[in-house]
Amino acid sequence: MESGILLSTLCLLLCLGTVAGFGVDPSLQIDVLAELQLGGSAEGVRQVPGLHNGSKAFLFPDTSRSVKASPETAEIFFQKLRNKYEFTILVTLKQAHLNSGVILSIHHLDHRYLELESSGHRNEIRLHYRSGSHRSHTEVFPYILADDKWHRLSLAISASHLILHVDCNKIYERVVEKPFMDLPLGTTFWLGQRNNAHGYFKGIMQDVQLLVMPQGFISQCPDLNRTCPTCNDFHGLVQKIMELQDILAKTSAKVAAFLFFLIFL
Repeated sequence: MESGILLSTLCLLLCLGTVAGFGVDPSLQIDVLAELQLGGSAEGVRQVPGLHNGSKAFLFPDTSRSVKASPETAEIFFQKLRNKYEFTILVTLKQAHLNSGVILSIHHLDHRYLELESSGHRNEIRLHYRSGSHRSHTEVFPYILADDKWHRLSLAISASHLILHVDCNKIYERVVEKPFMDLPLGTTFWLGQRNNAHGYFKGIMQDVQLLVMPQGFISQCPDLNRTCPTCNDFHGLVQKIMELQDILAKTSAKVAAFLFFLIFL
């Protein structure tokens, strides 16, 4: 009984710790939609219902628009990202069928330091970035994302290790060149397009975040955090221990009775 109480207490502590662990340190988080304060007619997007009601979602139409961070806001983003090589891109989206568009782009002139796009024509997700050797790289992931359905996408990079999740399923895991985020002055941040004229994303975006951590996908899909046992695991362990205690008690009683019989035989 005492073991059961002890393990149940451990389970409670684990659950509390796990819930707390899902939070993200604000210093490591960039909530893109909140920081850009979208909604004005100048951007060319409008708020619409999203996958859930916990945050704002915005429709990006296939028309002329300019969703670009101001130099001051962009610099706030870049202060968190500059010279980092471990980060996660998170986005919940519903991309129009066959649309090919940029989800987000960080670039300076022709140098794409970090750009994520989805091609509905080729049915693939592409990541463009620059490595420490100042070379441009493109990783291509065959996947149908532009199907007019809701998806949760996360792309996590830890030095030279990349993991892509879609709808909380690990789709790709690769070894890649280590990214180089030495962002110079004049670097721009665009959402839903590469620039004023190219790469227009058509659809809805929600929960667009950049986390300066390699396993940020856990905040999007908490069930993927399986490095520690869950409460169900602990309850199962409690049950097994109680069963073993019962077997041990019965066995001890039988042994005691047998010894008593031998002594007085």
